[in-house]
Amino acid sequence: MSDSEQELQVPSGSTWACLQLDVEWHDDWDAFSAYMDDCQAATHQIFRQRTSTSHLSAKEESGDCRRLGGIMRQRRNCGRWRRRGDVGVTWTFNEECKNVWIKLVWTHGWNRKSREKEKRKSYFEKSTGCKANVKAAVAWNDTNNAFMVHITGFDVRHNHSVSKAVYANHVSNRRVKNPSILAFVDELQAARSKPKLFMQYLRKKTGKKVALRDVHNMVARMKEKRRGGATAEERLEMVLRGIFECRGNRATVYVDDDKTAQTITLQTRQMRRLFKAFAEVLLVDATYNTNDSRYKLFSFMVNDVYEHGQYVQHSLMENESAECLSDAISSFKFNNPSWDQVKVIVFDKGMGKMALLESKFPGVKVSLSPEEVHSNRDGRERVWWAD
Repeated sequence: MSDSEQELQVPSGSTWACLQLDVEWHDDWDAFSAYMDDCQAATHQIFRQRTSTSHLSAKEESGDCRRLGGIMRQRRNCGRWRRRGDVGVTWTFNEECKNVWIKLVWTHGWNRKSREKEKRKSYFEKSTGCKANVKAAVAWNDTNNAFMVHITGFDVRHNHSVSKAVYANHVSNRRVKNPSILAFVDELQAARSKPKLFMQYLRKKTGKKVALRDVHNMVARMKEKRRGGATAEERLEMVLRGIFECRGNRATVYVDDDKTAQTITLQTRQMRRLFKAFAEVLLVDATYNTNDSRYKLFSFMVNDVYEHGQYVQHSLMENESAECLSDAISSFKFNNPSWDQVKVIVFDKGMGKMALLESKFPGVKVSLSPEEVHSNRDGRERVWWAD
């Protein structure tokens, strides 16, 4: 889409009128919601609750009314009062209803603060200024002699296009709620299947236009639910206990004088076997701020026979000090007696501990990774190559 082409939801000056709401009275709010769902699917409209009046607010408001006058007679039509006996002068509130009045508006019918920084030309910012709405309240039905939900007013005229394509691509209609399908997707996610396969499966099973970002959001919610709300420290403790349960795995925790963990190293038995088989070239990579505790993740890697990178140790560090990195290297050398077979160490440019690596691995060539660009203090750029 070019910059001069407007999106379909942008108001164009025309008016789109949808079918009128033909059922005026409903038994309760559940019946009203079911009716609105059917109407929205049939007319391709999407309404969301904008405002409401709860029974508590109505009860507090009724306590201020001491006289039966015009106000009471007006609110009789709004359904906020229940008649007691045959005389229509005594009213009490029906507390069985959670809300006594609600207003539904079109999804883009109200304004929100824009987060746009005016870096690109945009025609559409959530709100279209659409005035379509539906109002409903609990009211007394003289015909059925009972309180029912009454649609007191509605406006189904839109200032933008209303179509099946816009309705099907709305985020609320792309959401998958089937428990059996979500359980199967959870099993696929635990098996580390690709998100695109999730998307294809969900589209085929549900018929909805599920987007890739919907799959990522779904997977994130499943991971959070699987963790059970545990903190980063609790999850790390579970990982450490799981590592200790397996024979041949190694884990080391270095603490300071205040008993605060400074460095935590993790290495499985398979990692040690990989390093013993491919110990000539060692790669050191660093990742920052990937957890809630803001610990740095330093990883040692090797290249296998297929030229694929394989991790041989993970180290969580409180900071980038030489002491923390020395602890990680000491643990690595202690758990891997074949460390003296390392010939070349390639490290990330953001690490900045070249001298320390050279001192800990004497006789080993230490260099930046291929085609890394390093900025000097004078502002010039220089390319470092690993031989």
